[in-house]
Amino acid sequence: MQWIKKNRRFRIRVLFLQLAIVLITLLAVSVIVMRVEINRVENNAFSRVATVAEETAQLAPIGSALAEDPANAAKVVAPLAHLAESVSGVDYVTIADLNGIRVAHPDPEAIGQPVSSDHETIRRGETFRGVEEGPLGVTLRVKQPVYENGEIVGTISVGILQSKVRASLVDVVWAFAPWIVLAVAIGSLAAALVERAIRRIYRVDPEEVDSLKQAQQAVLYSVSDGVLGVDGTGRLSLVNDEARRLLELPENAVGQQVEEVLDQSLVDLLRSDSPKAESVQNVLSGERVLIANRREAMLGPKNYGRTLTLTDHTELEDTLRELRGQKSLTDTLRAQAHEFTNRLHLLSGLMSIGEYEEAKEHIQRFTGARGEHPEMHLGDPTLSALFIAKQAVAGEAGVRLELHPFSAVAPGSAIDDDAITVTSNLLANAIEAAGDGGEVSLQLNAGPTGVRIAVSDSGPGIKEGDAARLVQLGVSSKTGTQSAIHGRGIGLALVDRIRIRREGVLKFGSSDLGGAEVIAAWPPAKRPKVKQSASIPLQGDYFND
Repeated sequence: MQWIKKNRRFRIRVLFLQLAIVLITLLAVSVIVMRVEINRVENNAFSRVATVAEETAQLAPIGSALAEDPANAAKVVAPLAHLAESVSGVDYVTIADLNGIRVAHPDPEAIGQPVSSDHETIRRGETFRGVEEGPLGVTLRVKQPVYENGEIVGTISVGILQSKVRASLVDVVWAFAPWIVLAVAIGSLAAALVERAIRRIYRVDPEEVDSLKQAQQAVLYSVSDGVLGVDGTGRLSLVNDEARRLLELPENAVGQQVEEVLDQSLVDLLRSDSPKAESVQNVLSGERVLIANRREAMLGPKNYGRTLTLTDHTELEDTLRELRGQKSLTDTLRAQAHEFTNRLHLLSGLMSIGEYEEAKEHIQRFTGARGEHPEMHLGDPTLSALFIAKQAVAGEAGVRLELHPFSAVAPGSAIDDDAITVTSNLLANAIEAAGDGGEVSLQLNAGPTGVRIAVSDSGPGIKEGDAARLVQLGVSSKTGTQSAIHGRGIGLALVDRIRIRREGVLKFGSSDLGGAEVIAAWPPAKRPKVKQSASIPLQGDYFND
């Protein structure tokens, strides 16, 4: 019951708002019309008064009487002025001689008296048109000279009461009134029909529109995936918070063209008309690996644009890689435990038959196979842990992973996430390229001049001209096709993005092991408040081939 009352109050408020808009609009229009009509009526009144004044002043008897005998001119002029006043319908016609003495006036007793207003400028040949107050009241009047043979012999003033002009506007108002009432009725009926039109078009009541919008916004901004909406012109029409975070979009992204704010890979996906674009696929935006799913925004038969949902695959990919590394390490440890048990049986047998020297040689061979711990060269526990994990993965794949003896991390040099990411991706690619029985070498140097990472393998190498293609998203040397959807073709693209951001280099070549060599290098991170050259030369041992 309370909900029904609330809806009813809302509908009444909407109806009154629409009626207020209609009434205010009509009032404004009415004021404008009345102002125009007042000007029209006053102009017509001035035109009539000016015509009467001009034609009366041109009557020959009036000019002759004022020129020949001003003292007795009233006998001739007054009847003519009264006749002009009666015929034209003006309120007064006053004529005076050059001394300002009336010789014609609607009130006979005023004849012979001075005029009530200033006629000095009129006697100098000027004409007056305006509103003044006289004995009869406020009038719209015209004053002009009276001529005889080209000489000014007197003045004439003709006027009509302003109250009479304003009274004529009442007729205009009554003429407009039915149309105003009709407009109010039509506006009220249209206002009442708006609600039904909204319900028919959107299938909701007006009071439900706001709640539906709020619910839609709450759902849109609560989902964990990023959501983009693009209209038919290629402009962003919708961006939720997660999409803004994943793509690092500005606050004013909505309304801009997709080319202005999105990575080229996302632009190509949104613009593509290929049926494959509708499938789930990996894209690279900045340095994030995203799972993208594009759909057409359809409502019935009408297409409103396209939507794109984005899921951050970077953290998931890191977790899966770590899980694969842990699994590989577990499998390696299980195999090593089995191998260690066999060696213990061998040692037990040698010692049981008295072959102590032979047993000693086996023990030295077993314990000396690993060589030095990588941390002795790298000097960084994070890199050492990564190298150990990659050694386990390489060992499982039958690949020998070695650390180049020239590898070194200078004291005080920070190994950041970029170096870890690049090293991990390059080693993963090299181990897979080397295959069973292959070799991989890592040389990593970090110091004041920057970071240099060189990975060599004994695999098939990289064909000449393929280097530029391999850093594209989805291109892999294992398949030679677009394969980002299967998790391939992302590593080198991500390495290249890091190289670009760090203003470094990425080189492909042949290694001494017979396969490919990939070198990634970049200068040290820029320090704040230190002015540096726009072009950073890659010099020193770390950046030389």
